[in-house]
Amino acid sequence: MIHGKNEVVHYLLERGLLDARDVVAGDLVVVELIRRHHNFAVMRGKSPGIFVKQIQDQPMAAQTLQKEAAFYALLDADPALAPIRALLPKFHAYDPDRHMLVVEMVAGAEDVNAQHRMRGEFSVDAATRIGQAIASYHDVAKRELVGKKTNVAIFTRTTPWILSFHLNRGTVQGLSAANGQLMQILQSYPEFALTLDHLRNTWRYETLIHGDMKFDNCLVTGDTIHIVDWEIAEVGDSAWDVGSIFQAYLMWWLSSLPANNGGPDDVTDDKAAYPLEKIQPAIRAFWNAYASASHLEGAPADAMLERATACAGARLLQTVYESLNYSPSMTPNAIHEVQAAVNILRQPRAAAADLLGIPVGIYV
Repeated sequence: MIHGKNEVVHYLLERGLLDARDVVAGDLVVVELIRRHHNFAVMRGKSPGIFVKQIQDQPMAAQTLQKEAAFYALLDADPALAPIRALLPKFHAYDPDRHMLVVEMVAGAEDVNAQHRMRGEFSVDAATRIGQAIASYHDVAKRELVGKKTNVAIFTRTTPWILSFHLNRGTVQGLSAANGQLMQILQSYPEFALTLDHLRNTWRYETLIHGDMKFDNCLVTGDTIHIVDWEIAEVGDSAWDVGSIFQAYLMWWLSSLPANNGGPDDVTDDKAAYPLEKIQPAIRAFWNAYASASHLEGAPADAMLERATACAGARLLQTVYESLNYSPSMTPNAIHEVQAAVNILRQPRAAAADLLGIPVGIYV
């Protein structure tokens, strides 16, 4: 494992991924980023930067990083997948011994979450480009990727774990105190599980899905967009990626609500720092761009909207669960999130209209 900025520079020099002239020039800057992984951003004057992703002694993370590297290699090897390849940063190297992935940094890029934070508003233009990008790789993958024998080793065709977690909730061991409270809340609203069951039982293995679509993984620069962090990419249901973006927008609203201790029917827009009326134009722009680029209209568009909204509820519930893994008690934000998740899963059609501002049935 690489420890520290000097070590990563020496490593890149040894692998021929960095030129000694970059170091001598004195304009090399290395930033250490410790998040879920141990990452380094290497910036070098006028030349493209380098991003190094390294796992931190997590067996499952090693598997997902290897999967991401294999995905890059697959895209590089098949010219038919060039439109998908154009959405990712340039691949440099993968080191299986050190569990390190090295890619080019996207020059001048800004993730969409950072845009929202800095500007305090939700760009319709960025939303449109995200919708078009997701539709693009969904479309290409349906034609050129799904069903090829070479993909079997990369894509295991598994459904998101959240769609079946409720089936074992009475026997789950080692829950945090906060997740124990979450389970108690969910037991009061058993009907939410019907939607999870429906999504799981009707899951479609139809296209490439990113699996973890969120604004942090959408990098905008100029008039282009890049999508990063493909560790859990799968062949799966296109509604999951669309619903994940819906969820990402709703998280901005939910995180800005004042604390309360109500039930699922008490989540309102009152006093939110980011009210839905300010977010919904971007949500609609995203959906319209995706639907248009995917040639969705009429009943198929309505069915996709309802299904993606239900996926947003499931994705939101997953976010709540994961955020509480090490918490002693439910946080105010988590209470809002589980309330909204239950509401969406109980009535996805109503949620599409009330929360997303896109009534199901407008295409009929």
